[in-house]
Amino acid sequence: MRLNNLNWPLILMVTAFLAVAGCKSDSGSRVSFEDGSGQQTGEQGDGGTGGPVDTDGDGIPDNEDSCPNTRNSGVDADADGIDDACDARIATSTDTDGDDVPNGEDNCPTIPNPDQENADRDLYGDACDTDADGDGVKDKVRNDDGSFAVLAASDEGDNCPLVSNPDQADLDGDGVGDACDNDIDGDGFLNDEDACPYVEGNDEAMCSEAVDTDGDGIPNLRADGSTPWDNCADVVNPSQSDLDGDGIGDACDEDTDGDGINDTNLIGQPEDSCPLVANPDQADTDGDGIGDVCDLVNDVEFSCGVGEQFSPMLASDEDIQAQASKDVSDCLLSTGGLLCDVVGENNVVDDDLNNFATISNTNLLGLSNVSLRVAATSGFAYPGQNVIGVSLAEAAQVLQLDLLSNGGLQVRTLLDGEIQEQTNGEVGADLDLLGLSGLLGGNEVGFLVFQTSKRFDAVEIVSGEFELLTALDEYNTYGVCASKEEVAQP
Repeated sequence: MRLNNLNWPLILMVTAFLAVAGCKSDSGSRVSFEDGSGQQTGEQGDGGTGGPVDTDGDGIPDNEDSCPNTRNSGVDADADGIDDACDARIATSTDTDGDDVPNGEDNCPTIPNPDQENADRDLYGDACDTDADGDGVKDKVRNDDGSFAVLAASDEGDNCPLVSNPDQADLDGDGVGDACDNDIDGDGFLNDEDACPYVEGNDEAMCSEAVDTDGDGIPNLRADGSTPWDNCADVVNPSQSDLDGDGIGDACDEDTDGDGINDTNLIGQPEDSCPLVANPDQADTDGDGIGDVCDLVNDVEFSCGVGEQFSPMLASDEDIQAQASKDVSDCLLSTGGLLCDVVGENNVVDDDLNNFATISNTNLLGLSNVSLRVAATSGFAYPGQNVIGVSLAEAAQVLQLDLLSNGGLQVRTLLDGEIQEQTNGEVGADLDLLGLSGLLGGNEVGFLVFQTSKRFDAVEIVSGEFELLTALDEYNTYGVCASKEEVAQP
């Protein structure tokens, strides 16, 4: 062929066309990139964006994912660089966190804590408990990877993380609560060496000569003789806690939360449905006397059962190892147990929830008392922010609400044998306001429901206290229920 006979313009046009087509074809191909370890780091395609590869679609790119083929949250309990979701060691290990405490016995199975310290005696060790002292104030937060971060007092964290102090009183404002501060007044003198631990300075005369009407260690006035110091000069309150910041201490403030509703009326009956949480509208959906903003459960919907949030205190429960006991030592009319007794107390803690104990009492002016106590014997303590349900039915007559309000029937919580709260209000107003959940007369079974604010390890049901005169009262008690976990606000 003679070169001068070739159609050069046509050849150049065809060549250019093929080159362009080849480029477009290449732009649609997928090219993988690998780092030095052979791990795929990205891919070219979809218009050449080069987005990272995430094979399992868990949001973690394969080049950062130690489980690239298994969706995981990034939790690596044993810190070996392999997420728990695909870590064979975790799957077969009897000690996940390697603290020499077997998983089944470890109160923080994924956080090393060989000492197993548990300040509030709940289900979780201090190392993995967001409220280690159980006072209702968080001291740490759980991160997405399963670890925990300390919550500083300046970020509304607990200023005494291992000492219960729900009021968070901090006299010197140093971020360390008075309950655990070795220098409460912040004057540089330690409490046990300070002649005036609640007053700045170490001048004993300053404390002894200053007027302190209530004797709580806080003088009525400051050194200038005119500026108030004690925010409850006539009521003992060394913590000086003042929830609403109005200058009047909680111990003597008629309206603790500052919502315009007094805590109680002139004769001491509860008036504010949430005395510690502002709720000027006093909304109370379930009509139990506890305002919606501080009500932990709708009484009408309360239920209890094994495996549920609220579970019965049973002898067979390894966490609780509940034990029932009765006290008939204050019975006025015993008559061989016919008029004042508790029969079948162990039925309350056995596995058959249809069994019951019968509390009977004939009372005169509060002179006859009989009680049934259900207590955890394992050392476990229930969290304070809780709801208790006592399942009972009145055997002989309709259970009237006035029996609950006038003391005829009381419920108490205890910790280490000491009363924490009780329904007559002598040891805590939170239990004054009771709700009846489907509680009917005759042999209908329902729950007496109330909420608590303090930790407890025992619940006591008492028939007695002041009543002018009652005929024989009988109550069949089927069980006592509570939550092992803190009950969150709805």
